Amino acid sequence: MKVQKTPAHQAAFHKIFTLIAGIIATSGIVMGIWFLVFHNTHEETNDAQIDQYVTPVMTRITGYVQEVRYDENEYVHKGDTLIVIDNREYDAYLEMAKAETENAERAVTVALHHVKTTDSRTNVELAQLEAAKAHVWQTEQEYNRYVALVREEAATEQQLEKIKTEYESAKANFTEASQLIRSTALNTNEAAARVPVTRTAIQLKAAALDKAKLYLSYTVITAPYDGWVGKKTIQPGQLVKEGQTLVSVVSKEKWITANFKETQIAHITPGQEITFTADASGSRTFQGFVQSFSPASGARFSVLPPDNATGNFVKIEQRIPVRIRIADDNSTAFLRAGMNVTVVADHQPAE
Repeated sequence: MKVQKTPAHQAAFHKIFTLIAGIIATSGIVMGIWFLVFHNTHEETNDAQIDQYVTPVMTRITGYVQEVRYDENEYVHKGDTLIVIDNREYDAYLEMAKAETENAERAVTVALHHVKTTDSRTNVELAQLEAAKAHVWQTEQEYNRYVALVREEAATEQQLEKIKTEYESAKANFTEASQLIRSTALNTNEAAARVPVTRTAIQLKAAALDKAKLYLSYTVITAPYDGWVGKKTIQPGQLVKEGQTLVSVVSKEKWITANFKETQIAHITPGQEITFTADASGSRTFQGFVQSFSPASGARFSVLPPDNATGNFVKIEQRIPVRIRIADDNSTAFLRAGMNVTVVADHQPAE
């Protein structure tokens, strides 16, 4: 049996339909007006991420891991020991450097004593020279006296020859003493010249000692700042090489890098307050402050920056990285580097 709709039913249906359509139309108009007003007074971007410093901690030496003193994702403080490398080899190098330094210091003492010894020998030889000079004078006088006696036939030629021999021997001794003094003086100068060399050797050995101490200190690897350690990939007994990354530390400091379009940054100024939402927190809103603008577009910092002077040019709207400081609030503690956020900034009046 077919049911016939009465005019009253049709009128009620049309009223309900008209009401719903009116509500939908009104909502669309309101949303359109809100959208127009909002986007004329705000700048928004979802090309924004949480940033933190991620520092790779590398080893400066080669050796076997002795201890690993952190757990994965653990919070550490600056100076906390993360990894200890077996230090026996480097401790032996340190002891060798200490011994070589002490040996160099003793060498300086020996060189100074050698200078003093040769200098005192010079004084002795000067006294011997004076004695030889006096002996020459004495034998010369004796020789002259015998020459006169031989002329007067008061002495024999044999006596004169003997005195002459003594005189020549005295002169030879004097010449030898003079040459010996010159030789000793040269030895003294040579010994004195060795003193700076030995002192330089001390500086060289001291530098080697400092280097050995430095390398020994490299066996203890510490956290560079307060933060969280990342994935644990090092185990005791593992061989690590110089320059190898052992662990990464994520800083406690965090900020937002928002990549606004170049047409948007004209309405944003440093220091202004912004709001943002994180994908991980739903619709919850947080506050931040514009800290600085990048001196160049993000493309300019890429490995292969674009070169518009070659090929066909296609204009692409560039984005400028903006650093945003997150307001000090414990409610943002859950944010981690790499998380996506949406940033909204009010238009600022032009100055």
